[in-house]
Amino acid sequence: MLKRHLFHLVHTMLEKIAVWIPKPVKNILKTLGLDKILQLFYDKYDHELMFQKGWAREFTPNKDRVLDYWKKYRYLDDIEKICKIREDSKVLDVGCGVSTVLQFIKGKRFGIDPLADEYSKLYEYPEGVHVSKALGESIPFDTDYFDIVFCSNVLDHVTSPEKAINEILRVLKRDGYFVLTVEIFEEKMKRTAAHPHLLGKKEIYSLLEDRFETIFEKESPWIGMRNYVNGLNSWQNHELVLVLKKCKDPTCA
Repeated sequence: MLKRHLFHLVHTMLEKIAVWIPKPVKNILKTLGLDKILQLFYDKYDHELMFQKGWAREFTPNKDRVLDYWKKYRYLDDIEKICKIREDSKVLDVGCGVSTVLQFIKGKRFGIDPLADEYSKLYEYPEGVHVSKALGESIPFDTDYFDIVFCSNVLDHVTSPEKAINEILRVLKRDGYFVLTVEIFEEKMKRTAAHPHLLGKKEIYSLLEDRFETIFEKESPWIGMRNYVNGLNSWQNHELVLVLKKCKDPTCA
């Protein structure tokens, strides 16, 4: 509790100071690594909440830019056609965050996120998008419930990717579609507290093996929605975008 209290105290103080700091100065401080001081105080949920607080303010007036990102780098038009998303489709977004894809598609739309209660204080989700607090490793819906499940840049955030995949498999209907996007790495590197896992294509396909059929696969530059909204288009890594179909039997490949 003391650690969490210190995090909020320091973060609130820095937020107030940051309003008056010019952007070039902020970039210099980040280059010097001074922003990493906060990592002494926070866990992965603190880190994610801090990011989403800033992102909620930027996302709200820039939804068109985010939709453009989804179409250009995450192939949303292709995904909608492949998954046949209709008004009556039951769709889940695991780890939905503030800028969930549910805002840009049709269907009976549900999102889960361990910080959903906090996000509801930061952002008002559109009518028809139902977001609740839950972990990807314990999805609070019946077996064979959803036609489509999205998991967008979340698998490396969860505590157990294997358990999250098992739960997604469970709640998907037979022949349901799983839309997965993951930042992929070829070399090991140190990541932030919010990213306990570093995944490559080999590790991802190992998690999916014998349970899903790959319908669509693309790699795109991993720019990040927030960077894209702010006019930054550089990247170092790629993002793997997959549309997978739930296998009818455990022996499919």
